[in-house]
Amino acid sequence: MLLPSFLAGAWRFARRLPSPNLVEALVYLLYTDESGLDAGEYFVVGGLAVHEQDAHLLARDVEMIFAALPPRWRDAELHAQHIRAGKNPWRKLPAERRTQLMDDVATLLTGNREARSPVLFAVALHKDSFPNRDPHERAYEDFFARCNGMHGRLAARGDLHRCVVIADDSRLERSLQRWMLQWRKQGTSTGTAIRPLSAYAEAPLFVDSKASRLVQLADFVAHWVHRAYEVGDDSVLRKLLPGFDQEDGRIHGLVHLVHGYRTCDCPACESRR
Repeated sequence: MLLPSFLAGAWRFARRLPSPNLVEALVYLLYTDESGLDAGEYFVVGGLAVHEQDAHLLARDVEMIFAALPPRWRDAELHAQHIRAGKNPWRKLPAERRTQLMDDVATLLTGNREARSPVLFAVALHKDSFPNRDPHERAYEDFFARCNGMHGRLAARGDLHRCVVIADDSRLERSLQRWMLQWRKQGTSTGTAIRPLSAYAEAPLFVDSKASRLVQLADFVAHWVHRAYEVGDDSVLRKLLPGFDQEDGRIHGLVHLVHGYRTCDCPACESRR
């Protein structure tokens, strides 16, 4: 059967083109959430970077944890603050079961799994230390720069990736999209040099956390980092520490933005010294 003339012409043209060197497109999904948006001394941005091939496996593993709960909680949202305090749907679940659930989630984020473990990131910003800056903009700037740095190290080893941000619905949505456009073009100034956020393939995408177990995991990270710096409860953060981006003993993924960090004994500040 003869090809239509326009298809035949396209085929002849394609045959004259050089064979392309196909490069596999590899993407990390960076799930983010925030804690301390209004009240308190600290604002925290937290989350996890998950390889595209592992996202469904990680979500499946979360569902397996929830499957061990009594039926009425199996479809509940993994909302760290509510679970810790026994609020809303978690009110009647015994405290020991809620504690075990949080331990299981922390282990999932840091333990040995069938797939690659997610890479954790968080920035805890002390609001009074930056009186002349928008604390939300400053924290997000550093947060995205940290993940950008991980991609830079991967690229230096020939492991080329891009990143797509998936964030929980937030009233900062418009601001964050505007900031990201600026940072992708003009760069961030969080370090000693201005570096564009070249790892990011797109503006942040926003979803309802109820629809995504992995956004719920970002809430888990953000809440427990905030809890550690706001009230000194690092019981879960200590378990999460191995999962933060780090190399050669230096923690890149957990950042404490505070004046006087040289005298702070938290793991993030100690790693910076």
